[in-house]
Amino acid sequence: MNPDISIVIPAYNEAKRLKSFLSRLISYCKTQKRIYEIIVVDDGSSDNTFEVSESFRQEFSNLHTIKIKGNRGKGYAVKAGFLKATGNLRLFLDADGSVGPEEIERNIRYILDEGYDIFIGSRVLKDEKQSLDIRWYRKIIGTIFNFLVQAFLFKKIKDTQCGFKIFKKDVVVPLFSRSYLEGFGFDIEILYLAYKMGYRVKEAPVSWHHAKGSKIDLFTDSVKMFFNILQVRNWHCTPINPSSKYFGPDEYKYMYELENYHWWFVSRRNLIEHIIRSLNFQTPAILDVGSGTGGNLLLLNKMGKAYGIDISKQAVEFCQKRGLNDVALSPIEKIPHKDKAFDMVVCTDVLEHVPDPIKALEEIKRVLKDNGKIIVTVPAFRILWSQHDDALCHLRRYEKHSLLNDVTEAGLKVEKMGYFFFISFFAVFPIRIMRRFFAGKTKARSDTTTLPPKPLNEFLKFLFKIEIRIADKVRLPFGTSLYTIISKKDMDNS
Repeated sequence: MNPDISIVIPAYNEAKRLKSFLSRLISYCKTQKRIYEIIVVDDGSSDNTFEVSESFRQEFSNLHTIKIKGNRGKGYAVKAGFLKATGNLRLFLDADGSVGPEEIERNIRYILDEGYDIFIGSRVLKDEKQSLDIRWYRKIIGTIFNFLVQAFLFKKIKDTQCGFKIFKKDVVVPLFSRSYLEGFGFDIEILYLAYKMGYRVKEAPVSWHHAKGSKIDLFTDSVKMFFNILQVRNWHCTPINPSSKYFGPDEYKYMYELENYHWWFVSRRNLIEHIIRSLNFQTPAILDVGSGTGGNLLLLNKMGKAYGIDISKQAVEFCQKRGLNDVALSPIEKIPHKDKAFDMVVCTDVLEHVPDPIKALEEIKRVLKDNGKIIVTVPAFRILWSQHDDALCHLRRYEKHSLLNDVTEAGLKVEKMGYFFFISFFAVFPIRIMRRFFAGKTKARSDTTTLPPKPLNEFLKFLFKIEIRIADKVRLPFGTSLYTIISKKDMDNS
């Protein structure tokens, strides 16, 4: 049976404290009428946190352990657990047991009975049933931090950092798929996103007790989190539509009409062609993931036997208008092809649309031959976020380290990575920053809905042909897009 409530426990080197807390938590879950699921996320621990968690599987069959390959932070661990959870309500508790499981049944009524989307525990709000044991220095830092949150982000929440929050199932993917922060500052980003999306948030008192052995460095982590406030305000500066999943019908129409002419589409396709030819495959079997309206697939069919998939029915219909019939209506997480079917998988500007990119990469890995290659492109740099991204339903933009982390976590290897559209960065950057001042005043449209004057369009295509040659020899320091060539790690070990 599906669980009613999923409890996610982020854990980094928590072998000592986790054992007693899991015993307490499992005893609690067994006494409740609701069905509970416990997910321990081992965030790259160097001790035996994973083994301690797994040792409780016989005692509580609904306990699962996720092991992350490297330490990525509490925020990433919570996100990984929430995206794997299956409960109608999903919450996280700290492994130190500072907030006890008794607070769960005491507070889920706010979501189940009163219709709130999110509940957050508070050590600032008070009631007569509350028990608090907070060190004086934490109170001072917390007061200053919450003052800054209220000054720059939102005013109604008094305690953003308490390690006990409950989320309705329906809000988890819209929130966590858009989050960037992987450290202790992730709470403010999630709550700011919730604020911008119009979700209903309830804050109420919970009991909290200081636990020895905190992983927080009060000075360095406080400085980081103060900086995180400014980052969150900058990254999520435009209106957010949590219900948008696909391009609007106009965007597909623009893409279909301009994909063979617009300098951006043509230059990206030239880059893909250049990479494929450099890999020296002879008539490869190619899968185009996220085929859009078929412009790339026309090229890939000239270089091998190409198939496509796309999640949008409208996109598939546009492909068929081009005479491309080997395009399946399918999400990237469930590719309708057998294992190791393809020499090459091309994934151009797709991962930024996927709630769980690691799951998508793992599925691509499944259909890739052992000696195969994956070519990925994604939009680069969070600072470039604008209405362009909103119009295209992007969930994120990437830096090198974030894409590398996702590829590694999926059990794959980056062979080459670099930025592209370096020349256009100098024009795009100031324009995108200026557009933020007008966010929400006009309908969001992508930057590729109109064709520039023909001389300019041809000149830009020429410039980016030169940039492709330069990128072969020189690592460009930045660009509006990021590309990478990926292979299976298994080949290195064989």
